[in-house]
Amino acid sequence: MNNLSRKTVLVLVAMFALVLASWTVSASAPAIEFPLDNEQYINTYLVANPSSLDISLRSDSYSNTVIINTMEGLIRMEEREGEYFQAPGDAYKWESNEDGTVWTFYLGDNKWEDGVPVTAHDYVYSLRRSSLPETGSPNSYFLAPLKNFAAVNAGEMPIEELGVKALDDKTLELTLNEPLPSFLSMIDATIYYPQRQDKVEEWGERYGSEAQYTISNGPFKLSRWVHNSVVEVVKNDQYWDTENVNLERVTWSIMPDETTYYNAFESGEIDFVGTGAQEWIDRFQRRNDVTYNSYTSATITYAFFNAQDELFQNANIRKAFMLAIDREDINEMAFGGLRVPTYGWVVPTISVGNTNYREAAGDIIQEMIDELKAEGKTAKDLLLQGMQELGLGNDPSSLRITFNLAGTDQWFRNLGEYLQQVYGYELGVNLQINFSEWGIFYDNVQKGNYQIGFMAWGAYYNDPYDVLSLFVSDYDMIETGWVNKEYDELIFKAAVEMDEAKRLDYYIQAENILLRDEAVASPLATSRVNQFVKNYVHNYATLGFSNMGFKYVYTSGR
Repeated sequence: MNNLSRKTVLVLVAMFALVLASWTVSASAPAIEFPLDNEQYINTYLVANPSSLDISLRSDSYSNTVIINTMEGLIRMEEREGEYFQAPGDAYKWESNEDGTVWTFYLGDNKWEDGVPVTAHDYVYSLRRSSLPETGSPNSYFLAPLKNFAAVNAGEMPIEELGVKALDDKTLELTLNEPLPSFLSMIDATIYYPQRQDKVEEWGERYGSEAQYTISNGPFKLSRWVHNSVVEVVKNDQYWDTENVNLERVTWSIMPDETTYYNAFESGEIDFVGTGAQEWIDRFQRRNDVTYNSYTSATITYAFFNAQDELFQNANIRKAFMLAIDREDINEMAFGGLRVPTYGWVVPTISVGNTNYREAAGDIIQEMIDELKAEGKTAKDLLLQGMQELGLGNDPSSLRITFNLAGTDQWFRNLGEYLQQVYGYELGVNLQINFSEWGIFYDNVQKGNYQIGFMAWGAYYNDPYDVLSLFVSDYDMIETGWVNKEYDELIFKAAVEMDEAKRLDYYIQAENILLRDEAVASPLATSRVNQFVKNYVHNYATLGFSNMGFKYVYTSGR
């Protein structure tokens, strides 16, 4: 398992600065080693339609894929020669005060696609808009480090008190509640992009919903969006670093069915494909016109429980459903043996400073399984205990339990059948499976209309805060309805603790509450990227935390 901390030395130097520091970073692009084709374009795919390209409201990876190509933030997490590289974005220089609570960013000469200069005021507007409670931003928790965010987001303090200020058109000042070790790595994407106030106000609810209601300041601009069919971007000639953008066009076809995009790759319709099926990996590897990239990602696949449900409000029942799953077995049976069985919420690729988190924290779920066996008990004993606590008798087959899956294709149906068999055998329950498309599934999750769900989450940056903060009571990004103030306090303490050993300990304590004590979610596996790329494609990203997108990609010999 990769320890990404070895590849983030430059980032960590910035992240853990405790004295007055200033960075001016070279904007050098990756080298172009082969002659460029006359026509520069990429065809690829998305598994689902983006939900929204509104910076404040986007909530899924499909939207994020488009946004990192059409938007520019203060800095960019890129890669050079297999290592992470913190490159300039809208800001060409940034500095902090002595205690790391005030960050100043000096903006360069980037422009929006209509030629209007990007200013510090665009950042102030964007961060304020995302912080307002009436906006309802699903990613607003990323703004928690900003001074007074909690009070502003709760409607208890005016928006002007948020720790964001334009000192002039080209100088942005961000003030934090306390020093934050991971601050610089947090702001390279997510919700820290700028927004144009005039366009948001002009377009209203239409902002981010169609190509004509978006505006870009990044390497590409949106030219076409036919919902559930295709998303297309073209080179943005107003972008500050447009001379290093080689592609004229990137086209994503919306392909929900995996066989469709596998066949499209084989026939040459698309230039990239990812697969989790061994038969297709073997098949693609036999081709002599592709490059194979494989690495452990920062994306966790998990089940999660509705803690407000009449049944799953009980921690012992949640534990039973968490521990009844054999992670090695589900990896083989459902994921083709191609993922990494995972026994904690923080994936194996995340570190605290120079320490791999998972190695330090241990495999919590495996430890729980071992302890249960040592007591001569099984997961079913926990279920029966929970039923007794709720006054539900001692017959698990009498329980009405539905597991929601966000897909209707054969893979999801196979997964549903597997879950029914496992839970029937291990717990004696008659599990019902509800299959639905992503939009319907997620709408039900947001409304609390579920008992157990199944999703994946990809970390944005290399710190446990990214994934553990999802369960903070006021954020609840996993939509479990679970509230635990002790957990919240540990996460907040860890977020601002500059001592690596102490921060690591806070995170470990919090994760134990999350899993060992409460079993709020059931981590199953960490994804491995199995990506195949046509040999004529060059300078694409291969590291899990890179937000480079297609900025430097080019083709030679198509």
